[in-house]
Amino acid sequence: MLNIFKIAIRNLLRYKRRTLLTASLVAIGVVFVLVFISVSGAFKSIMIGQITDSFLGHIQIHKMGYLASIDTLPLTMNMDAKAVKKVEEAISRISEIEAYSPRI
Repeated sequence: MLNIFKIAIRNLLRYKRRTLLTASLVAIGVVFVLVFISVSGAFKSIMIGQITDSFLGHIQIHKMGYLASIDTLPLTMNMDAKAVKKVEEAISRISEIEAYSPRI
């Protein structure tokens, strides 16, 4: 086993240009992958933020834990029908609110 490591080290030291080129290309590939992952993650966060914070209204009502699971949650109805009905009834009783609309 030790003999294999000796041969590997000797090859690395003997062919310095090839070793440097291979290491550089691997490093560049890793950098490209990391940049792509960062940009795509940032794009997803920005897109979700723009959709949920688009200032279409002054209040948003979400199910408990919505913000904690926003990465895995599709942007569909996040409250069950009974909870939506309860919120609509509470909103309709407030005289200062002229109109409201549910939002997906």
